[in-house]
Amino acid sequence: MNRDEMDPSKEASSKKGVSRRAFLGKAAIGAASLAVTGLAACASAPSTGNAGDTQTAAAKLDTEKYPALADSRNPIDWLGTPPDVKPEDCVKTIEADVVVIGAAVAGELAGYGAVKEGARTIVLERNGTAHISGSGIGFSNSKYQIEKGLPEIDKYELFQLIFNQLQGRCDQALLASWVWHSGAVLDELEEVVLQPAGLPGTAMGEVPGPEKKYEIMQNLASHVNFDASGGDNLEVFNNIMHDWIEANGGEIHYEITARVLTQETDGTVTGVIAQNQAGEYIYYKAATGVVVATGSYGGNEQMLRAFANPWLANYAINHGIYNARVTETSPITTNEKMDDGTGHKMLCWAGAVMEQTDPSFQSWEDTGYWWWPFLQVDTEGRRFRNEASSWLDHTHLIAELPAGVNYYWQILPNSDFDMPSTLMPMPYKVWGENVNAHDEVHTADTIEDLAKQIDVDPKVLRATVDRYNEICKSGIDDDFSKLPKYLSPIVDPPFQAVKAKCQFYCTSSGVKIDRYCRVLDKDWNPIPHLFAAGNTVGWRLGSGYQMTVGGLCNGWAFFHGYVSGKVAAKPNWTFEDIGKI
Repeated sequence: MNRDEMDPSKEASSKKGVSRRAFLGKAAIGAASLAVTGLAACASAPSTGNAGDTQTAAAKLDTEKYPALADSRNPIDWLGTPPDVKPEDCVKTIEADVVVIGAAVAGELAGYGAVKEGARTIVLERNGTAHISGSGIGFSNSKYQIEKGLPEIDKYELFQLIFNQLQGRCDQALLASWVWHSGAVLDELEEVVLQPAGLPGTAMGEVPGPEKKYEIMQNLASHVNFDASGGDNLEVFNNIMHDWIEANGGEIHYEITARVLTQETDGTVTGVIAQNQAGEYIYYKAATGVVVATGSYGGNEQMLRAFANPWLANYAINHGIYNARVTETSPITTNEKMDDGTGHKMLCWAGAVMEQTDPSFQSWEDTGYWWWPFLQVDTEGRRFRNEASSWLDHTHLIAELPAGVNYYWQILPNSDFDMPSTLMPMPYKVWGENVNAHDEVHTADTIEDLAKQIDVDPKVLRATVDRYNEICKSGIDDDFSKLPKYLSPIVDPPFQAVKAKCQFYCTSSGVKIDRYCRVLDKDWNPIPHLFAAGNTVGWRLGSGYQMTVGGLCNGWAFFHGYVSGKVAAKPNWTFEDIGKI
């Protein structure tokens, strides 16, 4: 792109590639034709076999022994066709300047940004409340954090650490804009919304844990936690943001599901057609922009199989908890599966392009000792990794275990060795049983009896433990290179095994945007009046997560939501305008 195309004050319409037509009026083209447009921009993943093959190489393997390979990666029509509905088919038309689709972190910040610029703003939410994902949100060098005593972070170092941890697979422009400007966004929101509402958050500094040298989990935990009760959700934060939007002239329409974007013949997005709980269509006409912030496609089996390899797809489908972040006090009200990729489809029907390479899957360790690197074995009783590994590899390593399960076993030493944590400041003996709930714990007087309890071959587990004890005695782990301080032999009975589960909860992959959150087509030209933020956006997190900054996924949702709302309301807005209250 040239400089003019990157300048938000110069809206470049798509000049090349597939033409897009309007859904408006009698001249609207049929749904089938539009599907061709979407498929050209968002092609399904290619087959791993040759043309005409009925089975791929993966499917020819022993799928009974390796159930994760039971489904081959064949072309899948995940995109389908848009609904054949036009504005004149709707029961009513509601006009606004900016329409935001999705009311979680990205959507509510987009709503804030648009309202703050004086735009008539409507936020649509398919559920009766917003998703609640985590509590911490990552920021870079906000005045608020520094005033709370946190050291100022070298932004060049921060960029380098995150980029390297993501294996070089993130859009450098998106990363750089967050590194240099996210702190100022937090400072603005602190002044305008959070401190007046009594929820400034807790600035979380670098965890005073292990020495960083040679540690896999390098971190500069520059984030703010917004759960005053110490829990792990953003429910109060979401409620405060929603209250502010409505108190300042914006509207939030709950239990409204967006179905398809409307466009002019030149591709300019003009609004969105949505459905209420009664099934009636409503046309939301947007004068200056539509922001799509609909979250992940973790609940869409077709999309998981189309974009991920069979190991990951089966893991996500069989072990997904993508709805788990809605609390009992804010229950799910929609009858439709959430995180179903609706937003991705709408964007692609409008001409957007999807990230195709090894999508980012995020998981959370549900049971077991998360940050204590005890000996770990798979369902065969074999050691399979450096137990002090980063969260970056959790999803892939667990998903790719041959048995197709989502767990491994932690074998705990019963000795005077006080296992240090890879992340937390407290050792295991101090932290003790408070670390996490355990749904399955086994105890035995011999390794062989323990093996029988966890259904592994006693000979295999015995050999694994013997080899591990040799490593601990020598102090050199030339099998997986775990640091000596984490090496604790398994010698004293009773022996204990804890089942550690790793649950999939979302994808962080989607469409291409520029640094001003304008959605790009296959030629990387902006689609006029179309914006995206949050887990609907791709090119951000490689194939996993990072450990440099806690809450970075939420941090990008926060930041890109803010930016998208600002630019949708005011096309000539720039980063220099942050904080101009």
